[in-house]
Amino acid sequence: MKLKILGLTIVVLLLAGCSAVENQGTSGTMLQIVSLTGNDLQGTAGSTTVFSDVLTNGSIINDNGVAALMALPLDPLLETQTPYMDVLVDQIDIAFKRTDGRNVEGVDVPYRFTQPVSFLVPINGASTIPFVLIRHIAKTESPLIDLRDPLNPDQVLQLVAIITIHGKDKGGHRVAPVTGNITVWCADFADSI
Repeated sequence: MKLKILGLTIVVLLLAGCSAVENQGTSGTMLQIVSLTGNDLQGTAGSTTVFSDVLTNGSIINDNGVAALMALPLDPLLETQTPYMDVLVDQIDIAFKRTDGRNVEGVDVPYRFTQPVSFLVPINGASTIPFVLIRHIAKTESPLIDLRDPLNPDQVLQLVAIITIHGKDKGGHRVAPVTGNITVWCADFADSI
């Protein structure tokens, strides 16, 4: 009897040790974020720190980002991989936080938002997906509109953008969502003449 209880205990402990990634999705594929990038202060793409100008030559424009992703099998020893393991990314969620802990949306940080997308990442392959990082509407709301104060032109706000990417494999099974962060510095930067 004691041997049966010991055996049952070992089985329960082994099952409890399953990977959290495996428990979050029903697919045999997982997504991996290779990098999250945007534009640097000169407007050059590919920077891991993004600079968001809240007013550019009198206009308000989106700030865009690029997510480099890979689709990998959950079981790295799996010998047979099929196109059904390719991942269709269908949603990107963007939320914001600050390093000082002040995180009230619409007061301290911009509102979170969701972007529906449709982008295929092949199994064992890499893809880059462009997405909107800061919407133009966010630049007309607090706290970003407050950075356009002509009496205090040197205001700068540091944000951490939290990017969560969702998808499903071609068999219709959800993959576990993946999350990454990118730093965004927001200000009314000087316009080029």
